[in-house]
Amino acid sequence: MQAATPRHVLLVGAPDGGAGRVAPLLQRAAFDVHAVQPSDIVLDLVMGTPFELLVVGYPAPEIDLFGLIRAIRLRGSASLHAGLVLLARPGFLEAAQALIPTGANRAVSLAWTDSRLWRAIDDLVDVAPRTGLHSSLVADVESHDGFDRFFYETVNLSRSGVLLQGEQLFAPGTPFDFAFTLPFETRPVEGRAEVVRRAEGAREGMQGLGARFLVLRDDGANRVQRFVEDGHGAPAQPRSRI
Repeated sequence: MQAATPRHVLLVGAPDGGAGRVAPLLQRAAFDVHAVQPSDIVLDLVMGTPFELLVVGYPAPEIDLFGLIRAIRLRGSASLHAGLVLLARPGFLEAAQALIPTGANRAVSLAWTDSRLWRAIDDLVDVAPRTGLHSSLVADVESHDGFDRFFYETVNLSRSGVLLQGEQLFAPGTPFDFAFTLPFETRPVEGRAEVVRRAEGAREGMQGLGARFLVLRDDGANRVQRFVEDGHGAPAQPRSRI
């Protein structure tokens, strides 16, 4: 029986206590975790070693973080398709989130609970199959007056979440109720989701939100899974991440 291909995670300069919290979560998911201190050698490491996930402490004054992100996303980099998580010290989450359009996938806070940290990154370490879907989605976001309604166009769909195109952007962690219709169905898929990232800028050629499902009501989970696995939609970009 052929041995499974090792799955490698690189932990770069995790804040005090960060490695002790994040590493066990990843090791339980059968990852080989490699922890290094920020230095110029990290650039060569990410370009020459195919890591599946990179967790980088923020802020990281010891290294050029923009240069590191460019190295990771450079064509020909062995870690080009790696998920990139910025692990922010308390008080730095908003600044870390501002780097997502430059090539990071998630910004999470060391102040979060273990369960919330894991929910924020679990789809990056197990990229769910997804398929293209062009459908209108209605999102109800809680406001001071109750709920505000916004409209998006779905771009792709997986069992765990959806990529949305639209003008209204919300901060990661924002929950919302949603409804959208799958092709050849009249009954909408309804549930509750949470924003995990903003999609904006030339990197993705669109503006919108990546969201992960918190709840799919009634038989929604089965219908979404059947749609994705049957491949009814156009294939999504390989290794694309919500």
